[in-house]
Amino acid sequence: MQYSFLYSVLSALVFALAYWFTQYEVQDWVLDQMRSDAATLVEIFELGGDEVLVDRVDALAEVSFQNARVYQLLNADGAIVSGNLSSTVESPLPDYLPAQELPLGGEIHDEVTGYWLRADDVGPYRLIQGAGDHIVLEILEALGMALVAGYLAVVILGLIVGVQIGRITERRISAISNTLTEVSSGNLASRIQIAPNARDDLSRVSTEINNMLGQINRLLESQEQISNDIAHDMRTPLQHLRQRLEKLRDSPTIRPDDITASLDQTEEIIATFNALLRIAQIEGSDRRERFAWNDLREVIGNVTEVFEPTAEDAGIELTIKVPDEQLEVFGDRNLLTQLLSNLVENAIKHCPAGSKVLVSGENTPEGLILRITDDGPGIECRDQERIFHRFFRGEKSRNSPGNGLGLALAKAICDLHGAVITVSDNDPGTVFEIMFLT
Repeated sequence: MQYSFLYSVLSALVFALAYWFTQYEVQDWVLDQMRSDAATLVEIFELGGDEVLVDRVDALAEVSFQNARVYQLLNADGAIVSGNLSSTVESPLPDYLPAQELPLGGEIHDEVTGYWLRADDVGPYRLIQGAGDHIVLEILEALGMALVAGYLAVVILGLIVGVQIGRITERRISAISNTLTEVSSGNLASRIQIAPNARDDLSRVSTEINNMLGQINRLLESQEQISNDIAHDMRTPLQHLRQRLEKLRDSPTIRPDDITASLDQTEEIIATFNALLRIAQIEGSDRRERFAWNDLREVIGNVTEVFEPTAEDAGIELTIKVPDEQLEVFGDRNLLTQLLSNLVENAIKHCPAGSKVLVSGENTPEGLILRITDDGPGIECRDQERIFHRFFRGEKSRNSPGNGLGLALAKAICDLHGAVITVSDNDPGTVFEIMFLT
């Protein structure tokens, strides 16, 4: 209702300004006519002299229907020479006089209530003109009726449309509020219903809220999965560590092998928690303040140089392929090194002796692409969408070395840099492709 009232007041103000402006313009038009007539009479006097001027003023007075226009020509002595005013008008000449105050002979137009007056010098003569206000009043009357009718129509239609829009908006806001209430009560699957192809502000807000709720739901599911995976993956090494410690406690002699095994098991647990902490830091903190432009060729060279001895020991050929131009990436150099290290280490660890691992980069119109290609055993299709989940490992026994966090960490680094990481078959082998969008 407040907006409707404000709308009505503003509409009335606009219509009032339109009425006032029209009145001013029409009145100025009438005065322009009198100025134009005076200029014409000046030209007539200059060309024809006194007699022609007097005749022309008398002619104008005679053709003035019902004294709609009045004229009076005074000589240098102030005596009336011609016109339809029977006596002189008071001095100084007012801008407007009521019709009954003018000394007119004959009938006066019924709708004339007054005259706008003007005085001009025509040679030695003084010309007084008057224009009745009936034309202006008729125009303003018609305009006033049109404006009142238009204002009523605008206000009524505005109120009807405003009430309808207000009800629709209230229902949609209530739907948003109810959805948020349900979510706060624990129903994380609740979503705001959005009409297809809707592009208004509330639809955009609703879409963003739905996206936010979806992200919250995914994060909670991820946290639940992480908790389950931690419980599953940590149970076995912790049980082994406890068994070894119990054995050491009960044994009269301490064997170095048991101590070494216990330390190795402890290091494995610590490494797992450090990897989890690293992922949480990347996902939860703002690392973009450390971003700078980096040439990815340098990162590729440094990482492959570090892993060349490991690859040689495993009987794997590690090569690189980079262009002559720079491979510029805006990001954190340490994290980019970590990303490539995890992928290269993953390829070396899962490929048998005699395999080849290729690290390549190229600039494309869509962005920079980094690829790690191998011809090893590959990844099963059903696992390609799950390999980036925390603690995921393809082996059913889950007894091989590792904690299943390397690719999850790589995915977190890609997300931070706005990059997209995908995995596909190399037939044989696997291709990891990272697209850094421009």
